[in-house]
Amino acid sequence: MKTPECIADVKNTLGEGPVWDEVTESLYWLDITERALFRFIPSSGDVTSWETPSEFGSFALRRNGQGLVAAAKDGIVLFDPETGRYERLIALEECLIENRMNDGKCDAMGRFWCGSIHEVSDPSLRKPIASVYRIDADLTVKRVLEGIKTSNGFAWSPDGRSMYFADTPTQAISVFDYDIETGEISNRRMFAEVPSSTGRPDGAAVDAEGCLWSAHFAGGRVTRYAPNGSIVDVIELPVTNVTSCAFGGTGFSTLFITTAREDLSPEDLEREPKAGGLFSIDLDVGGFKMHRFGG
Repeated sequence: MKTPECIADVKNTLGEGPVWDEVTESLYWLDITERALFRFIPSSGDVTSWETPSEFGSFALRRNGQGLVAAAKDGIVLFDPETGRYERLIALEECLIENRMNDGKCDAMGRFWCGSIHEVSDPSLRKPIASVYRIDADLTVKRVLEGIKTSNGFAWSPDGRSMYFADTPTQAISVFDYDIETGEISNRRMFAEVPSSTGRPDGAAVDAEGCLWSAHFAGGRVTRYAPNGSIVDVIELPVTNVTSCAFGGTGFSTLFITTAREDLSPEDLEREPKAGGLFSIDLDVGGFKMHRFGG
């Protein structure tokens, strides 16, 4: 297999949440920590960035083409980078000041799933206090899971009947039965356990063969899992913190991979000059266009 190439040396502190826009043939992603939204156009190599009005943990493009919906520090918001329009729709976890919103993605019906992360280790807490939410097209909000540490890795099988999710510090990727008509989940079970020696499960994407590609933070790799949870392949990267991935490009056969400089020492960064960059690799298998938010 080919080696991933750094296509945008942007040195993100916490690059995350890649989203391919098949209309403009460009890739969007975030630097969560630096409050920035990026866009990369493969045909020209151009990179554009915008400051986000608040700290975005994840986002999805809207079906009406007017910007994006984002899980932000101050709740669920709309943001159009071209016009600067910003609208707060829903408040989430305002009383949990040490929480922020993290990973998120839309299902095939246009529902936006997202979850939070508790960023401070507090030994007085008897259980984790982050949650997972589902935002329907009519802006109805449902808290679906509680007692989460770090929400990550939302992805669906090609038929939409299975949903993947990773609570990163637990070293586990879960799979649920998914009712595509109602958006309800059930029958949570273990999909894959990630050895700590290979990092922690982060963002993910599913390919046309139903395999899950999972990024490993602090593991320097992306692992491809078969639908039964067995490891099919591993892509090694020249950086430690691999955060997420998404399919895009011609035939959706390019895997775009975000990375981070977070938690790396000056010595680490000297060894990993491309840390925080956007990487890509062309594959023999493709993915799907990403679902958009709205009815």
